Amino acid sequence: MAPSAVGSFVALGIFVVFCGVSCYPDVLRKPPQYTINLDLPEEDRWTNVVKDYHQIVPDVYNVLKSYLGNFPFANLTIKAIEAVAADIDNFLPKPYAGEMRGIAKALNMNLGGIVGMNILYDVSAFCTSIVTQDAKGQIWHSRNLDYSFGDMLRNITIRVDFTKKNQTVYSGVTYAGYVGLITGIRPRGFTMTLDERDQGAWWENFIIGLLDRRAMPISFLMRDTFTECSNFTEAVNKMAYTSTEASGYVIVGGVQKGEGMVITKGRLGPVDLWKLDPANGRWFEVETNYDHWVAPPKSDDRRDPAVKLMNEIGPKNITVDTLMSVMSLPPVLNNHTTYTIIMSAAKPELTSVWIRDYHG
Repeated sequence: MAPSAVGSFVALGIFVVFCGVSCYPDVLRKPPQYTINLDLPEEDRWTNVVKDYHQIVPDVYNVLKSYLGNFPFANLTIKAIEAVAADIDNFLPKPYAGEMRGIAKALNMNLGGIVGMNILYDVSAFCTSIVTQDAKGQIWHSRNLDYSFGDMLRNITIRVDFTKKNQTVYSGVTYAGYVGLITGIRPRGFTMTLDERDQGAWWENFIIGLLDRRAMPISFLMRDTFTECSNFTEAVNKMAYTSTEASGYVIVGGVQKGEGMVITKGRLGPVDLWKLDPANGRWFEVETNYDHWVAPPKSDDRRDPAVKLMNEIGPKNITVDTLMSVMSLPPVLNNHTTYTIIMSAAKPELTSVWIRDYHG
Protein backbone atom coordinates (compact mmCIF):
# COMPACT_ATOMS: atom_id res chain seq x y z
CA MET A 1 0.00 0.00 0.00
CA ALA A 2 1.38 3.40 -0.98
CA PRO A 3 2.18 5.93 1.81
CA SER A 4 -0.71 8.18 0.81
CA ALA A 5 -3.09 5.22 0.90
CA VAL A 6 -1.78 4.21 4.31
CA GLY A 7 -2.44 7.69 5.63
CA SER A 8 -5.93 7.75 4.19
CA PHE A 9 -6.74 4.34 5.60
CA VAL A 10 -5.45 5.22 9.08
CA ALA A 11 -7.64 8.31 9.07
CA LEU A 12 -10.58 6.23 7.90
CA GLY A 13 -9.94 3.62 10.59
CA ILE A 14 -9.89 6.24 13.32
CA PHE A 15 -13.10 7.72 11.92
CA VAL A 16 -14.91 4.38 11.89
CA VAL A 17 -13.66 3.08 15.24
CA PHE A 18 -14.41 6.19 17.24
CA CYS A 19 -17.44 7.50 15.41
CA GLY A 20 -19.27 4.52 13.95
CA VAL A 21 -22.14 5.36 11.61
CA SER A 22 -23.37 8.21 13.84
CA CYS A 23 -20.65 10.58 12.55
CA TYR A 24 -21.57 10.39 8.87
CA PRO A 25 -22.66 13.79 7.53
CA ASP A 26 -26.37 13.03 7.52
CA VAL A 27 -29.16 11.71 9.71
CA LEU A 28 -29.50 7.92 9.56
CA ARG A 29 -32.84 6.20 10.09
CA LYS A 30 -33.82 2.56 9.92
CA PRO A 31 -36.73 2.00 7.51
CA PRO A 32 -39.93 0.40 8.79
CA GLN A 33 -40.00 -3.35 8.21
CA TYR A 34 -42.93 -5.30 6.78
CA THR A 35 -43.78 -8.86 5.77
CA ILE A 36 -45.41 -9.63 2.42
CA ASN A 37 -47.09 -13.02 2.71
CA LEU A 38 -46.90 -14.63 -0.73
CA ASP A 39 -49.43 -17.25 0.38
CA LEU A 40 -52.13 -14.57 0.52
CA PRO A 41 -54.24 -13.66 -2.52
CA GLU A 42 -52.40 -11.14 -4.68
CA GLU A 43 -54.83 -8.30 -3.95
CA ASP A 44 -54.38 -8.66 -0.17
CA ARG A 45 -50.60 -8.78 0.12
CA TRP A 46 -49.77 -5.07 0.39
CA THR A 47 -52.88 -3.83 2.20
CA ASN A 48 -51.29 -3.38 5.63
CA VAL A 49 -48.28 -1.65 4.12
CA VAL A 50 -50.01 0.96 2.00
CA LYS A 51 -52.63 1.79 4.62
CA ASP A 52 -49.78 3.12 6.74
CA TYR A 53 -48.94 5.49 3.87
CA HIS A 54 -52.42 6.32 2.65
CA GLN A 55 -51.77 10.08 2.79
CA ILE A 56 -48.29 10.04 1.23
CA VAL A 57 -48.50 7.66 -1.75
CA PRO A 58 -51.11 9.70 -3.68
CA ASP A 59 -49.01 12.83 -3.17
CA VAL A 60 -45.92 11.07 -4.55
CA TYR A 61 -47.84 10.02 -7.64
CA ASN A 62 -49.09 13.57 -8.23
CA VAL A 63 -45.52 14.89 -8.04
CA LEU A 64 -44.29 12.21 -10.45
CA LYS A 65 -47.16 12.95 -12.82
CA SER A 66 -46.41 16.68 -12.80
CA TYR A 67 -42.75 15.89 -13.51
CA LEU A 68 -43.87 13.83 -16.48
CA GLY A 69 -45.23 16.99 -18.05
CA ASN A 70 -41.65 18.10 -18.70
CA PHE A 71 -41.13 15.34 -21.25
CA PRO A 72 -42.26 14.94 -24.89
CA PHE A 73 -45.47 13.04 -25.50
CA ALA A 74 -46.56 13.36 -21.85
CA ASN A 75 -50.26 13.23 -22.72
CA LEU A 76 -49.77 10.20 -24.94
CA THR A 77 -47.86 8.43 -22.16
CA ILE A 78 -50.56 9.18 -19.59
CA LYS A 79 -53.20 7.80 -21.97
CA ALA A 80 -51.05 4.70 -22.48
CA ILE A 81 -50.80 4.22 -18.71
CA GLU A 82 -54.57 4.50 -18.43
CA ALA A 83 -54.97 1.94 -21.21
CA VAL A 84 -52.68 -0.46 -19.36
CA ALA A 85 -54.68 0.03 -16.16
CA ALA A 86 -57.97 -0.57 -17.96
CA ASP A 87 -56.75 -3.94 -19.25
CA ILE A 88 -54.07 -4.65 -16.66
CA ASP A 89 -54.32 -8.44 -16.65
CA ASN A 90 -53.50 -8.58 -20.36
CA PHE A 91 -50.68 -6.05 -20.17
CA LEU A 92 -48.90 -6.97 -16.94
CA PRO A 93 -47.94 -10.40 -15.61
CA LYS A 94 -48.94 -12.13 -12.43
CA PRO A 95 -48.72 -11.42 -9.56
CA TYR A 96 -48.07 -7.73 -10.24
CA ALA A 97 -51.40 -6.85 -11.85
CA GLY A 98 -53.33 -8.29 -8.91
CA GLU A 99 -51.04 -6.67 -6.33
CA MET A 100 -51.42 -3.24 -7.94
CA ARG A 101 -55.17 -3.68 -8.09
CA GLY A 102 -55.18 -4.44 -4.37
CA ILE A 103 -53.04 -1.40 -3.57
CA ALA A 104 -55.37 0.89 -5.55
CA LYS A 105 -58.37 -0.52 -3.69
CA ALA A 106 -56.73 -0.13 -0.27
CA LEU A 107 -55.81 3.49 -1.01
CA ASN A 108 -59.06 4.30 -2.80
CA MET A 109 -56.93 5.45 -5.74
CA ASN A 110 -57.47 5.13 -9.46
CA LEU A 111 -55.64 2.03 -10.68
CA GLY A 112 -53.96 4.16 -13.34
CA GLY A 113 -52.24 6.10 -10.55
CA ILE A 114 -50.69 2.97 -9.09
CA VAL A 115 -49.64 1.68 -12.52
CA GLY A 116 -48.18 5.11 -13.22
CA MET A 117 -46.17 5.10 -9.99
CA ASN A 118 -44.67 1.74 -10.84
CA ILE A 119 -43.67 3.02 -14.28
CA LEU A 120 -42.63 6.57 -13.45
CA TYR A 121 -40.13 5.59 -10.75
CA ASP A 122 -37.81 4.96 -13.70
CA VAL A 123 -37.82 8.62 -14.77
CA SER A 124 -34.89 9.86 -12.68
CA ALA A 125 -33.16 7.02 -10.86
CA PHE A 126 -29.41 7.28 -10.28
CA CYS A 127 -27.51 4.74 -8.27
CA THR A 128 -24.15 3.48 -7.07
CA SER A 129 -23.65 -0.27 -6.59
CA ILE A 130 -20.46 -2.06 -5.53
CA VAL A 131 -19.86 -5.82 -5.48
CA THR A 132 -16.81 -6.88 -3.48
CA GLN A 133 -14.84 -9.98 -2.51
CA ASP A 134 -12.89 -9.59 0.73
CA ALA A 135 -9.62 -11.30 1.65
CA LYS A 136 -11.50 -14.29 3.11
CA GLY A 137 -13.51 -14.83 -0.06
CA GLN A 138 -16.80 -13.41 1.25
CA ILE A 139 -18.90 -11.52 -1.28
CA TRP A 140 -20.36 -8.15 -0.22
CA HIS A 141 -22.85 -5.91 -2.01
CA SER A 142 -23.35 -2.19 -1.32
CA ARG A 143 -25.82 0.22 -2.84
CA ASN A 144 -27.00 3.84 -2.72
CA LEU A 145 -30.27 4.62 -4.47
CA ASP A 146 -30.68 8.23 -5.63
CA TYR A 147 -33.85 9.90 -6.87
CA SER A 148 -34.78 13.48 -7.73
CA PHE A 149 -37.80 13.13 -5.43
CA GLY A 150 -35.71 12.10 -2.45
CA ASP A 151 -37.52 14.15 0.19
CA MET A 152 -40.81 12.40 -0.54
CA LEU A 153 -39.46 8.95 -1.25
CA ARG A 154 -37.50 8.78 2.00
CA ASN A 155 -40.86 8.96 3.76
CA ILE A 156 -42.15 5.83 2.00
CA THR A 157 -38.92 3.78 2.03
CA ILE A 158 -39.54 0.36 3.57
CA ARG A 159 -37.74 -2.92 4.16
CA VAL A 160 -39.75 -5.98 3.15
CA ASP A 161 -39.49 -9.72 3.79
CA PHE A 162 -41.34 -11.85 1.23
CA THR A 163 -42.46 -15.09 2.89
CA LYS A 164 -43.96 -18.47 1.99
CA LYS A 165 -45.14 -20.90 4.66
CA ASN A 166 -43.79 -18.50 7.30
CA GLN A 167 -40.26 -18.67 5.84
CA THR A 168 -38.49 -15.71 4.26
CA VAL A 169 -37.77 -16.48 0.60
CA TYR A 170 -36.18 -13.12 -0.20
CA SER A 171 -36.01 -9.58 1.17
CA GLY A 172 -35.64 -6.15 -0.30
CA VAL A 173 -35.81 -2.40 0.12
CA THR A 174 -38.50 -0.60 -1.83
CA TYR A 175 -41.07 2.20 -1.70
CA ALA A 176 -44.62 1.79 -0.46
CA GLY A 177 -46.87 1.31 -3.49
CA TYR A 178 -44.08 -0.10 -5.68
CA VAL A 179 -44.50 -3.84 -6.35
CA GLY A 180 -41.32 -4.39 -8.35
CA LEU A 181 -37.95 -4.85 -6.71
CA ILE A 182 -34.63 -3.22 -7.60
CA THR A 183 -32.70 -4.01 -4.40
CA GLY A 184 -32.83 -7.41 -2.75
CA ILE A 185 -31.26 -10.46 -1.18
CA ARG A 186 -32.09 -14.15 -1.32
CA PRO A 187 -30.45 -15.46 1.87
CA ARG A 188 -27.65 -17.99 1.19
CA GLY A 189 -28.31 -17.51 -2.52
CA PHE A 190 -27.55 -14.12 -4.10
CA THR A 191 -27.93 -10.36 -3.85
CA MET A 192 -29.01 -8.10 -6.67
CA THR A 193 -29.44 -4.40 -7.43
CA LEU A 194 -30.49 -2.48 -10.52
CA ASP A 195 -28.86 0.76 -11.71
CA GLU A 196 -30.42 2.83 -14.48
CA ARG A 197 -28.74 2.79 -17.90
CA ASP A 198 -29.63 5.79 -20.01
CA GLN A 199 -30.27 4.27 -23.43
CA GLY A 200 -33.08 6.12 -25.16
CA ALA A 201 -35.90 8.12 -23.63
CA TRP A 202 -37.73 6.25 -20.88
CA TRP A 203 -41.10 6.93 -22.53
CA GLU A 204 -39.81 5.31 -25.73
CA ASN A 205 -38.90 2.21 -23.72
CA PHE A 206 -42.38 2.23 -22.19
CA ILE A 207 -44.08 2.36 -25.59
CA ILE A 208 -41.79 -0.38 -26.93
CA GLY A 209 -42.68 -2.47 -23.91
CA LEU A 210 -46.38 -2.10 -24.65
CA LEU A 211 -45.85 -3.25 -28.21
CA ASP A 212 -43.57 -6.18 -27.31
CA ARG A 213 -45.53 -8.38 -24.91
CA ARG A 214 -42.48 -10.62 -24.39
CA ALA A 215 -40.60 -7.75 -22.77
CA MET A 216 -40.92 -7.42 -18.98
CA PRO A 217 -40.52 -4.35 -16.79
CA ILE A 218 -37.05 -4.96 -15.42
CA SER A 219 -38.08 -4.53 -11.77
CA PHE A 220 -40.71 -7.26 -12.22
CA LEU A 221 -38.10 -9.53 -13.78
CA MET A 222 -35.84 -8.94 -10.79
CA ARG A 223 -38.57 -9.97 -8.39
CA ASP A 224 -39.32 -13.04 -10.51
CA THR A 225 -35.62 -13.89 -10.32
CA PHE A 226 -35.63 -13.71 -6.52
CA THR A 227 -38.70 -15.94 -6.50
CA GLU A 228 -37.54 -18.56 -8.99
CA CYS A 229 -33.73 -18.68 -8.74
CA SER A 230 -31.71 -20.06 -5.85
CA ASN A 231 -28.11 -19.18 -6.73
CA PHE A 232 -25.82 -16.72 -8.47
CA THR A 233 -25.55 -18.59 -11.79
CA GLU A 234 -29.30 -19.01 -12.18
CA ALA A 235 -29.88 -15.34 -11.33
CA VAL A 236 -27.28 -14.09 -13.83
CA ASN A 237 -28.68 -16.24 -16.64
CA LYS A 238 -32.28 -15.19 -16.03
CA MET A 239 -31.50 -11.49 -15.75
CA ALA A 240 -29.07 -11.36 -18.66
CA TYR A 241 -31.06 -13.31 -21.24
CA THR A 242 -34.70 -12.28 -20.62
CA SER A 243 -36.14 -9.50 -22.80
CA THR A 244 -36.98 -6.34 -20.88
CA GLU A 245 -38.64 -3.03 -21.65
CA ALA A 246 -35.45 -1.08 -20.99
CA SER A 247 -31.70 -1.43 -20.61
CA GLY A 248 -30.06 -1.43 -17.18
CA TYR A 249 -27.09 -2.40 -15.08
CA VAL A 250 -27.83 -5.49 -12.99
CA ILE A 251 -25.30 -6.05 -10.21
CA VAL A 252 -25.29 -9.57 -8.77
CA GLY A 253 -23.40 -11.04 -5.82
CA GLY A 254 -23.29 -14.69 -4.78
CA VAL A 255 -21.94 -16.81 -1.92
CA GLN A 256 -18.90 -18.46 -3.53
CA LYS A 257 -15.53 -16.90 -4.33
CA GLY A 258 -15.62 -14.95 -7.58
CA GLU A 259 -19.42 -14.72 -7.64
CA GLY A 260 -19.82 -11.06 -8.43
CA MET A 261 -20.88 -9.51 -11.73
CA VAL A 262 -22.14 -6.36 -13.40
CA ILE A 263 -24.49 -7.20 -16.26
CA THR A 264 -24.72 -4.37 -18.76
CA LYS A 265 -28.10 -5.31 -20.12
CA GLY A 266 -29.69 -4.38 -23.40
CA ARG A 267 -33.37 -4.94 -24.01
CA LEU A 268 -32.87 -8.31 -25.72
CA GLY A 269 -29.75 -9.60 -23.99
CA PRO A 270 -26.40 -8.75 -22.37
CA VAL A 271 -24.17 -6.06 -23.85
CA ASP A 272 -21.37 -6.99 -21.44
CA LEU A 273 -20.80 -9.43 -18.55
CA TRP A 274 -18.16 -7.99 -16.18
CA LYS A 275 -17.22 -10.62 -13.60
CA LEU A 276 -15.04 -10.30 -10.52
CA ASP A 277 -11.52 -11.60 -11.07
CA PRO A 278 -9.75 -11.44 -7.68
CA ALA A 279 -6.80 -13.54 -8.86
CA ASN A 280 -5.94 -10.74 -11.29
CA GLY A 281 -6.62 -7.87 -8.88
CA ARG A 282 -10.26 -7.13 -9.68
CA TRP A 283 -11.66 -7.85 -6.22
CA PHE A 284 -14.41 -5.22 -6.49
CA GLU A 285 -16.44 -3.52 -9.19
CA VAL A 286 -18.16 -0.14 -8.95
CA GLU A 287 -21.16 0.56 -11.17
CA THR A 288 -22.98 3.88 -11.26
CA ASN A 289 -25.03 4.79 -14.34
CA TYR A 290 -22.45 4.58 -17.12
CA ASP A 291 -20.86 1.72 -19.05
CA HIS A 292 -17.81 0.63 -17.03
CA TRP A 293 -15.52 0.82 -20.07
CA VAL A 294 -16.38 4.50 -20.63
CA ALA A 295 -15.17 7.35 -18.43
CA PRO A 296 -18.02 8.89 -16.40
CA PRO A 297 -18.86 12.53 -17.10
CA LYS A 298 -17.09 15.05 -14.88
CA SER A 299 -20.49 16.43 -13.91
CA ASP A 300 -21.46 13.09 -12.33
CA ASP A 301 -18.35 11.17 -11.38
CA ARG A 302 -19.31 8.99 -8.42
CA ARG A 303 -17.27 6.08 -9.75
CA ASP A 304 -13.71 7.37 -9.36
CA PRO A 305 -14.00 8.56 -5.72
CA ALA A 306 -15.55 5.19 -4.79
CA VAL A 307 -12.81 3.25 -6.61
CA LYS A 308 -10.09 5.30 -4.93
CA LEU A 309 -11.43 4.73 -1.42
CA MET A 310 -12.06 1.02 -2.02
CA ASN A 311 -8.44 0.60 -3.09
CA GLU A 312 -7.27 2.47 0.00
CA ILE A 313 -9.35 0.25 2.27
CA GLY A 314 -8.18 -3.00 0.67
CA PRO A 315 -9.74 -6.48 0.72
CA LYS A 316 -8.43 -7.28 4.22
CA ASN A 317 -10.41 -4.46 5.82
CA ILE A 318 -13.88 -4.92 4.35
CA THR A 319 -16.64 -4.63 6.96
CA VAL A 320 -20.09 -3.09 7.14
CA ASP A 321 -18.51 0.09 8.53
CA THR A 322 -15.78 0.46 5.92
CA LEU A 323 -18.25 -0.15 3.10
CA MET A 324 -20.57 2.35 4.74
CA SER A 325 -17.73 4.89 4.64
CA VAL A 326 -17.50 4.44 0.86
CA MET A 327 -21.26 4.84 0.42
CA SER A 328 -21.07 7.97 2.62
CA LEU A 329 -18.34 9.67 0.61
CA PRO A 330 -19.61 12.67 -1.39
CA PRO A 331 -20.56 12.60 -4.22
CA VAL A 332 -21.33 8.88 -3.84
CA LEU A 333 -23.63 10.15 -1.11
CA ASN A 334 -25.54 13.22 -2.23
CA ASN A 335 -28.76 15.17 -1.68
CA HIS A 336 -30.69 12.71 -3.85
CA THR A 337 -29.64 9.56 -1.94
CA THR A 338 -32.74 7.98 -0.38
CA TYR A 339 -31.19 4.89 1.20
CA THR A 340 -28.03 2.83 1.61
CA ILE A 341 -27.85 -0.95 1.96
CA ILE A 342 -24.88 -3.18 2.81
CA MET A 343 -25.56 -6.92 2.40
CA SER A 344 -23.97 -10.33 1.91
CA ALA A 345 -25.92 -13.37 0.74
CA ALA A 346 -23.52 -15.67 2.61
CA LYS A 347 -24.22 -13.83 5.88
CA PRO A 348 -27.69 -12.29 5.52
CA GLU A 349 -27.76 -11.39 9.21
CA LEU A 350 -25.23 -8.62 8.44
CA THR A 351 -27.68 -6.80 6.16
CA SER A 352 -27.90 -3.14 7.19
CA VAL A 353 -30.22 -0.52 5.69
CA TRP A 354 -30.35 3.21 6.41
CA ILE A 355 -32.56 6.00 5.10
CA ARG A 356 -30.25 8.91 4.31
CA ASP A 357 -31.35 12.42 5.26
CA TYR A 358 -28.27 14.03 3.78
CA HIS A 359 -27.80 17.82 3.63
CA GLY A 360 -24.29 18.17 2.24
